[in-house]
Amino acid sequence: MIENKELLAKKEQFSAAIEDALHEIGSPTVEIVSNKLLQDYHCSIPDCLEHPEYFRNILREVFGYADIAVIAVIKKNLGEFSLEKPVGEFLQVLSK
Repeated sequence: MIENKELLAKKEQFSAAIEDALHEIGSPTVEIVSNKLLQDYHCSIPDCLEHPEYFRNILREVFGYADIAVIAVIKKNLGEFSLEKPVGEFLQVLSK
């Protein structure tokens, strides 16, 4: 039960950092990415912590080569949180 609460808390922090990064890119960006995730993979931004390949695919589809800039903003927003295992793994997948 404690592990589930910790995972939920990590997902909330993760989601907030990702959404903040997407807001920095532009206002409708969070909606666009969220809608594509729901349409294509039936998931939301917090679910991408467990399925980073979904998020990577959506970023590439929406932003093309500019996804590199989006990933840089996401890395900046995750900051020290990126040192934790699931977030670090998420960023590794994004960087491929």
